[in-house]
Amino acid sequence: MSATPPAGEAKSETLVDTAAQLALMLAHSTPMPMRPQDEHLLDGLEGFRFGPDKSRLAWSVGQGPLVLMVHGYGGRGVQMAGLARFLSRDGYRCVFFDAGGHGDSRNERVGFHTFINDVRDLTRAVGEPIYAWIGHSAGGLAMMRARTLYRVHAERYVCISAPLYPYVPLDSFRQQAGADDETLEYVKPILAEQFQTTWTALTKGQSYQPEDDARLLAIYDRDDEKVRHEDADRIAELWPGTSVMKTETYGHNRILRAQEVWDAVAGFLQPDS
Repeated sequence: MSATPPAGEAKSETLVDTAAQLALMLAHSTPMPMRPQDEHLLDGLEGFRFGPDKSRLAWSVGQGPLVLMVHGYGGRGVQMAGLARFLSRDGYRCVFFDAGGHGDSRNERVGFHTFINDVRDLTRAVGEPIYAWIGHSAGGLAMMRARTLYRVHAERYVCISAPLYPYVPLDSFRQQAGADDETLEYVKPILAEQFQTTWTALTKGQSYQPEDDARLLAIYDRDDEKVRHEDADRIAELWPGTSVMKTETYGHNRILRAQEVWDAVAGFLQPDS
């Protein structure tokens, strides 16, 4: 006869199992469909593949200093296409892509490590100096973490609605799955492992440690329903000299299509700015 585990041990096992199920939910992000109104944004653009088994699809527009762009969790590269086309008129070569498990890239389980590794792999694929990285939401957070993990470097970085640390899935688990704080304590190390660090280090802003020879622009919307606009202020404390811009009414995704945001990014990228 097997011994019955103590009540506390049984509860811990249940919490671990529940946390694992929540993490699995995150790994099965529902891909954003291509909207008919966005299809034209890819017309005439040069496409290429990179990453594991050439499974990531990317597009390039323009000529000049290289600007790489990464979309957010559950998004797709075309969300960055409008900004890419706009910047290309100012003399930049802009590259954006569908991350693994997103858009027209390979269908696979995803996590923050997917974006981190894709940033690494795209950096290696282009094989030339990168002038700027622009990242939205989880893509921006992953982009910033990839700097330390894989020596990703640029002269300028732009974070648009990028969380200070990966609290967004925890908020989602609370609201949509009814997860309590005790369960989420078991999710935190699962998320931290994807960043190859600890949860405590993440919450302190480890991903945004400054580079002496680089500049950062943080753009956040006060009406964002997912990411706290106050994260921009925390990031500015970590990275002295950070330029902070706060908009209103755009929310989490429409900020990528805002002309005032495009203008701010273009101005920030000017070499003499």
